Amino acid sequence: MFRLLKDKAISLKLKSKLILSFMLTSVFILLLFALFFYRYTSTTLLQQSEKATLSSLSQLEVNLTTVLNTVNTVSRNILVSSYFSEEMKLDQISSPDDVQFINDVYDYFSEMMTSYDYIHSIVYYGDNGLIIGSSDNKNYFNFDSSLTGSFYETQLKKDLEEKGGPIVCGGLRYSDFFGGTYSSKMDTRYITLGRRLQTAGQTSGYVVINIRESYLRSLYHDDKKNVSGESLLLDAHDLVISAENKELIGTKAVTSPLDTDNTVHLTLSLGDNDLLNKNNQIIYYPYEHYGLSIVYEMPFEILFENIHQLKVMIITLLAVFLVLALIISMFWIYAITKPLNSLIAAMKTMGSGQIGVRMEAAKSSDFKFLTDQFNQMSRNIQHLIDENEIIQEERHELAVQNLQNQLSPHFLYNTLNTIKWMAIVSKATNVADCVTALGNLLQPLFRNTKTTWPLSDELNYLKNYLRIMNYRTGTPIDFTSEIDPSILPCLMPKFILQPLLENAISHQNPSPEVKNTITLTGHREDNTIFLVLTDNGLGIDPDRLQVLQELLASNEDCTKPLDRASLPQGIGIGILNTNRRIKLQYGNACGLTVASAPGRGTSVTLTLVNVTERV
Repeated sequence: MFRLLKDKAISLKLKSKLILSFMLTSVFILLLFALFFYRYTSTTLLQQSEKATLSSLSQLEVNLTTVLNTVNTVSRNILVSSYFSEEMKLDQISSPDDVQFINDVYDYFSEMMTSYDYIHSIVYYGDNGLIIGSSDNKNYFNFDSSLTGSFYETQLKKDLEEKGGPIVCGGLRYSDFFGGTYSSKMDTRYITLGRRLQTAGQTSGYVVINIRESYLRSLYHDDKKNVSGESLLLDAHDLVISAENKELIGTKAVTSPLDTDNTVHLTLSLGDNDLLNKNNQIIYYPYEHYGLSIVYEMPFEILFENIHQLKVMIITLLAVFLVLALIISMFWIYAITKPLNSLIAAMKTMGSGQIGVRMEAAKSSDFKFLTDQFNQMSRNIQHLIDENEIIQEERHELAVQNLQNQLSPHFLYNTLNTIKWMAIVSKATNVADCVTALGNLLQPLFRNTKTTWPLSDELNYLKNYLRIMNYRTGTPIDFTSEIDPSILPCLMPKFILQPLLENAISHQNPSPEVKNTITLTGHREDNTIFLVLTDNGLGIDPDRLQVLQELLASNEDCTKPLDRASLPQGIGIGILNTNRRIKLQYGNACGLTVASAPGRGTSVTLTLVNVTERV
């Protein structure tokens, strides 16, 4: 399917492609902007909602903490009162016969509840099973010697044994403390604060104070402060102790952090948790005291009510813009593509082999330039095709011949002049030897008209050349060669090493105490041949050596003849022409490199790549 759509898109005309690409680009940019704006706005709203919710819950925490602190103070006052001091011997009361004492306790509990109307009941539980309690409904006395009553098996008692108190918990009802069966209206739900009572360092009992759950809920869930959504109050064990849905009280609430420390994922034992987390922003806020925390649910529907309206407006504007963009783009793209289509048609005609196609000049200045250039190209292209190959071949041959012609006449003139004076002055037999060597040098020029020959022939040529030069200079030079036999058949330009040998001879050490030597070495590395000519002559001055190295390393056009007048003083044309011949034939990666030191001789390395062998 994708390939079919791709082929269809490729086959469209240029105008259709431009319109399609413009529309797709516009849609992509607008959608990207709308998505970014929507995401940014959503994120900002969530952050502001979280901040505002935490601020509101922090204020409501003060109300809840104030009540709990007051109840905690009441519990401490009860523990230190004369009714629960060591002298009263609470653990010695075993029946309702101690009427006076028990009535006094009832009156004391009633006095506390009267002072704080949100306290619904106060109960004392002794370690010996003694139970004395008072509530708004009735007083209660019991003796549970088996310690199997509801309180003695609660998590609250375990926490009080471990920590002493104050401990706040929930999930208990009126019937859990006062026994019997009560209607749902009378069976009040409690949030309980408990303390452990100690006498002489020993635990003798526990005091629990019960607050109406509905009263405490009104303190942390205050609609007057625009805190909408559901709230859950959790104890230190993450059990729900207060909620609008009373069936959740006593169940576990599991929270796991999301993007921030206070934004969480909530898991409850009742209801659809996925739907709960999908539709609400859930904030977790721990209280500083009593191990309590609150989980607040803010519905996204309320939070994003204005964003939904913004989304509808963005979609409407996007649709209107696309319609306008389509109309405008069709007009302008048609005006642009008309001359382009004409140019494409003309190029297709030329591509079919009809050279000389002409186009009508366009009205637009930009396209007029294109049509004029196309017409000019059409007139010249055939001429260029016919002449280009011939020109390149002739240019290469003329460049090689020009370089060779700069070397041969100079050498022949000096050699013949030497033979002349040797014959006049000495009339020695060495004249014959010199003439023989000269004949060996001239023979390849006449018999072999090719521009290349094997390295073995080049080596023989150098030996004959050196014989003649030894007669010219009168100072014999010791020449040795150490060539890898495998490269002797390799073809290379004729006389490529002669200018290097000539330079070495010209710069030999004139001192009679020094025996001048020249060594030629050669070896192969992969497809590259290295030839190194080394002498022990006078060497090259460092400044002149640097100039020479820069000239050899440059990549100037090697087809243009060298201008002798432009060369720096002391730089000969022979070595530069040799370097140019190598680069011209083998490329700029090849050529000559020179290393030298004054008084210690000179070493010239010739590098050739992809050299062929004689067949």
